[in-house]
Amino acid sequence: MIVKNRIKKYSEFQKVIEEGEVKKTCFFVSYATNNELGYSRFGISVPKKTGNAVVRNRIKRQVRSAIGQSTKFDKSIDMVLIIRKNYDTNSFDQVLTEIKDLLK
Repeated sequence: MIVKNRIKKYSEFQKVIEEGEVKKTCFFVSYATNNELGYSRFGISVPKKTGNAVVRNRIKRQVRSAIGQSTKFDKSIDMVLIIRKNYDTNSFDQVLTEIKDLLK
């Protein structure tokens, strides 16, 4: 996932959360809406209750990797993924399947 495919601004996160369609899984709460950019963008939010900065950054790297493996970025959507507290950093295969299900 390259930098142009990321949502970084708070206002963009809020717009997707307010207007987006909600889907919930074991590890994620996702909000998705269409955009007019011609490519997909993703934002990842990990709450502080999940762990310290090292743990939160590891989770973000894993999720970005899973998104990169399961997406072609040809759709025009904005998606915000909020990580739940029970996220397990050792089950990458399960994370990958959940992300693929969310992107359908």
